Formats: sequence, C-alpha cells, structure tokens
Amino acid sequence: MPLFESTRKVQVFGSSLALTLPAMFVKANEIEKGVTLNLLYDLKGIIIVSSTDNPMDLVECLTEIIESLGKKRHSQGESTRNSNKFNVDSRNRKINSENNAANI
Repeated sequence: MPLFESTRKVQVFGSSLALTLPAMFVKANEIEKGVTLNLLYDLKGIIIVSSTDNPMDLVECLTEIIESLGKKRHSQGESTRNSNKFNVDSRNRKINSENNAANI
C-alpha cells in the first residue's frame, strides 16, 4: 500500500476549527457530506482519520503505514541500528494493537 503525505491548514469554521480531507482519500473511500468517520488521537499531536469500523482492518493498515514510514526513514539516511530499532518497535506495536483490537 503506498503512503501518501500532505499538509493541511487548520481553518476557522463557525466556532470550530476544521481541516479538509485530501481529495484522493475522499474519492478512494467514497466519502460524502454527512458520512461519519472515526477519529483516533492522542495528546501528543497524532490524529488518525479512518473510514473503517473494523479494528483488524485498522490495525493492518496502520501497520503498513508504520512500515512505510520506517522504510522512508531508512532511505533518508538513518543508521541501520536506528532502523532496526524502529522495526522491532513497530512489530511490538502491531502485537499490542492486535491484542487491543481483540479486546474491543
């Protein structure tokens, strides 16, 4: 699965803050006005927008994204040692995520 990256400016929308979804994401997932999406976020600046309700699909996609980020990081000149640590960490996260998904 290819990994796409983009940036978005946060905009004021009435009394709320909003950001737009990438057109490719909208088209690929047939997102329309009124569709409810799932948000996962932490308080460290990470937010994930998902069109799936299936925890196992989400874990699989997130694992692929993490692996793609690891490959990108490695290709940008990170040391092999740091890259291996990232791969071990992502495998551990996958196992923990699968365990958490099974508990949902």
